[in-house]
Order: sequence, then structure tokens, then C-alpha cells
Amino acid sequence: MMAKRPDRGPAPQRTVLLVLGMHRSGTSLLTRIASFLGAALPRQLVPANASNPTGHWEPARLVDLHEQLLASIDSGWDDWRAANLRWRDTDPPAAIATRIVQAFDEEYPPAPMLVLKDPRICRTLPLWLSVLEKANCKVAPVIIVRNPLEVAESLRERDGMSFEKAMLLWLRHYLDAEHATRNMQRNIMSLDMLLLDFRNIVAQTAGRLGVQWPRSIHDATADIADFIDRDLHNHRATMAQLESHTEVPSSVKLAYRALNTLCDEPRANDPKRELDRIRQMFNESAKMFGVVAFAQTEALKQAGADVAVARARADAADALRRELAREGAALSELATQHQALIREANDTKASLAATTERATVAEQRAQTREGELARLKQEMADLGSATTATRKRAETAERRAEAAEKNAATLVHDIAELERNRNEMAQTLARMTADASSLKAMAESVSRRTEWIEGEIRKQTSGSKPSRADIDAANARIMSLSGELQAALANAMTLSRELASTKEELHLHEKKAIKLSAEAQHQAEALALAREQMRRLQDEGDAARTEIAELRAELAEAWAMGGNLKPNEPMGATAQLPATIPLDGTDIAARARRIEEDLRFERMHVQQLEQRLNSWRGLASAMLRKVTRLGAARPRRTKAPARQRLKQAPATSR
Repeated sequence: MMAKRPDRGPAPQRTVLLVLGMHRSGTSLLTRIASFLGAALPRQLVPANASNPTGHWEPARLVDLHEQLLASIDSGWDDWRAANLRWRDTDPPAAIATRIVQAFDEEYPPAPMLVLKDPRICRTLPLWLSVLEKANCKVAPVIIVRNPLEVAESLRERDGMSFEKAMLLWLRHYLDAEHATRNMQRNIMSLDMLLLDFRNIVAQTAGRLGVQWPRSIHDATADIADFIDRDLHNHRATMAQLESHTEVPSSVKLAYRALNTLCDEPRANDPKRELDRIRQMFNESAKMFGVVAFAQTEALKQAGADVAVARARADAADALRRELAREGAALSELATQHQALIREANDTKASLAATTERATVAEQRAQTREGELARLKQEMADLGSATTATRKRAETAERRAEAAEKNAATLVHDIAELERNRNEMAQTLARMTADASSLKAMAESVSRRTEWIEGEIRKQTSGSKPSRADIDAANARIMSLSGELQAALANAMTLSRELASTKEELHLHEKKAIKLSAEAQHQAEALALAREQMRRLQDEGDAARTEIAELRAELAEAWAMGGNLKPNEPMGATAQLPATIPLDGTDIAARARRIEEDLRFERMHVQQLEQRLNSWRGLASAMLRKVTRLGAARPRRTKAPARQRLKQAPATSR
């Protein structure tokens, strides 16, 4: 068996500090002081404005509902008549009252103390007491009183309200608020005393209401002192000024005097009886004169509205008349402009006809120029092809020049080799010359000895018979000399063969030098041919530039004859020209400049090749002369000794 859920207890009771008083009487100041002391404000506040720069501290939703409630009973915040107690039983006010209960629950947080301020509550206080009772709230009303003269002056400045109406409104708010809260714990204070000594008023209010502030006065003193601005308490007036004012009704003076008495003596009965008497008399007067007064007020309002509408209509009529006058002036100006436009249109037609004729002529000339430009474009393409071919030929010439440079390097190497061979042959020839000289001397010595031996032999043969030993010695000496002679002959034959080989090498070097000279001549002929081709290309480029200049002059003449036509205007066949070739010849001129630059670079390159080939040709010629000198000088120097050796050798052998 489930345990019984305990009953939920009632919600804790909250205290609502209800601030009551006439408009412009310090209710906003008192509400802000209560908030500094810990009373909770509503979530959505009426924003501050010029008439109340420090803020109203009123619940915005409840203020709107109050306005709707008063409007539903044909009243308003500035109505000084007594409210009908039966209005709460009608449908529209009852529905609005339900919305007020809901808005109160939504706007205020669940705090132990709340502060509610709206001067309209003074006229609907019975409704609010019922609403707060349903919300389980303890009501602690606080009534703040301000001098009626100050209130009237402030309302006049803010709303333009008349003095008499301000007095009646002041009287209605305070009479109703005091009567509805008489049997409750309340506090009545004056604005002057609150500004003079707020600490004493705050402590007095807590004691008379039987409440305790959530925040101590000691902690809130600095905030309250910073907020209170005595300069905002303008339109000051004293009790003596009120008493001596002749236009203030006596009931207002008596009511203000009674309320001041209740500020100091809240339990005094005489002020209450005086206020009841004034209230009864005021209600009777309101019944008697209220309908007529408010009918007149409504009539005045309606008349004011009608006057405003009439004034607006008059202003609109004046504005319309001014607008008509401006329209008339503008119409006259437009008529003048229309005539001027007609004349301009006629002039434009004539000019257009002339321009059309010139445009036709220009179009024909443009078509002619288009054909010429097409031809020129083709010629430029051919010139570009020729330039490409020239560039290829120049590259071929450059490759040939590189080959010639390589051949020249080879030639230099061969010349160095020939120089080494020449040195070696010179050494060989010197050695052969020395050997030939020694052989000649040896042959002469052998010949002299042979002759001497033959003479000795003949002497001995003729004188006496030689001995066998002498004959053998002579034969041995002859054999020795014969061996030496044969060795000399063998050496001479070796030298002859070496000389023949040297002659053959010299002949080969001569042939190689002649071949190199022929190659150098061929390179010179190729250079002359390239130079001739460059001159021809230069002549062709000059002719092309001349033709481009002539075409550009003709195009300029064509545009000059075309008048005001622009190259970008679509006019017949000329509309297609800018898409291909600009009519001012800029593209052609640019191409011509590029071709001229290419030709200039080609000329410079060919000149460099020419200089290099000239240097190579000079070097080859010098080498050829050197080889020729070597081939012509050396055989003449070696021919005589060789011939002598060939002649001596057979004689010796014989």
C-alpha cells in the first residue's frame, strides 16, 4: 500500500510595497529608494524619458493594462471624476482584470518584498487590493504627498495641463488613495521630508508598516544618497504660498493641510473626518458638474481635433497651391525646353543626314581599307615567315661558324704539332749534318791512308820484296778501314731514308695547310652570302615599313574624312574591324617594330660572325704562310749534304 503524499503547503506570503500618490509627486523617487532597500522591481520597466531622466520604475505591461482598463470605462489617467464601483462587474473590465493578475505573476520574481508603483492605481485601488489578495500578498501602502502648486506647475510644463484641472486631479488621487487605505497599516509622508531626511523616513516607514527591509539602511545609504538629486525637485512652493494663492480651491488647501497632519499623526481622526467631508462634497460636485465639464472637455478636444484637421487641410491646400505654382513654372520651362528641343531635333536631323552621308563614304573607304589591311596582314605573315627562315639560316650560319671555330682550334693544334715536328726535324737535320761532316772527314782520312798505303806498297814492291808480316798487317789495316767505310755507308743510307721520310711529312703538312686555306675561303664565301642575304632582308624590312607608314597615313585620312565616327561605333562593315586589326595600325606598327628589332639583332649577330670569321681567316692565312716557309726553306738546306753523301758513297765503294 502506497504511502499518502503529504499535502503541499500554501505559498509563502510576500509583502507588496504599494506606492501611491499623484503624478509628478515623487512616487518614482520613493520606488527607487525601496529597491535600494531590497524590494524587487518588475522585470520590464517603462524606459526613462526627458520628463523623468532617472527612470519611472513602473511595470510596463501593467501600465498598458491600466490604460486599457480606464479606456474601457470611458475614462483616463487625467479623469478627476469618481469611479463607478459597478464597473468591475462588466465584461471588458473583468477580462482586463484577469490579464492584470496574470501579468503581475509574470512580471515580479518570487522575492519576499516587492515594490509596485503606478499613479493610476489610486483610481483603481479596490481592484488592486483584490488582485494582491488573490496572489497571497500582504499589501503595505505608502502615500507620498507633494504641494499642489508644484504638481500643477510640473503638469503644465510636461503636458500643458490647465491649473484648475491639475488641482482637481490632485484632489481626486489623494482622496481616493487615503480613503481606500484608511483601515490598513500604511504610511503617509511628504516629498519635502523625504528629500530632507530620507534615513528617518525609511525607518519611520518600516515601523508604521510593520516590515523589515531586506537590506539595511546602513548598507543602502550610499546608493540612496548618490541617487537623490535635489536639483530635480524643481517648481518649489511652500505652505504659505499655497494658502495665499487665490486660484487654489479651498478644498485643495484643506485636503493638503489634513494630509500633512496625517504625516505626523497617522491616528488623528480630525484630518480623516475633514477628508471625508471634502470627498463627499467633491463627489457630489463631480456628479453635478462632471458630465457637463467632461462633455465640454470632449467638445473642446473634438474642436481641437477638428481645428488640427482643418489646419492640416489648410496646410495641405497651401502646399498644393505652392506645388501647382511650381508645376506651372516647371510647365512653362518645359514648354521653352520643348521648343528648344524641337529646334535641336531639326538641327540634329540635318546633321544626322550629313553624318549618314559621310558615314556611307567612310564605310566604303573602310571596306577598301579592310581589303588593304587584309593584304597587309598577309604580307606581314609572309614577312614573318621570311624572318623565320632568316632566323633559321642565321642559326645554320652560327652552327657553321661554330664548326669553323672548331676547325680553327684543330688547325691551331695542327700548327702547334707542325711546330714541334719542325723543331724535331731541325734537330735531326743538325744531327745529320754533323754526321755527314764526320763521315766526309772520315772518308777523306780513309782515302788519304789508302793512298799512302798504296804508295808504300808500291815502294816496297819496287824496292824489295815485302815481308809476309808487313803484307798481313797492311791487309788487316785495309780490312779495318773497309769495315769503317761500310759502317759509314750504312749510316749514310739511314740518313738518306730519314731525309726522305721528312720530305714526305713536309709534303703532307703542305697539303693539310692548302686544305685549311680552302676551308677558310669557303667560310669567307658563306659569310659573304649571309651578308648579302641580310642586306636583302633589310631592304625588304625597309620596304615593309614604308608601306606600313603609307597605309597608316591612308587610314588617318580615311578617319579624318569619316567625321565624328569612332572606331568602336557599329557602322556597317567597320564594326568587325576592331575584332581583327585595329584601324589605327597599332598592331601593325608593333609587329613592324618587332621585325625591325629582330633584323637589328640579326645584323649584330652576323657582324659578330663576320668579325670572328675574319679573325679565323687571318689566323689561317698566317698559319699557311708559316707552313709554306717551312716547306720551302728546309729542303734547300738539306739537299746539298745529301747529294754529296750520295756521290761519295759509290766512289768509296768502288
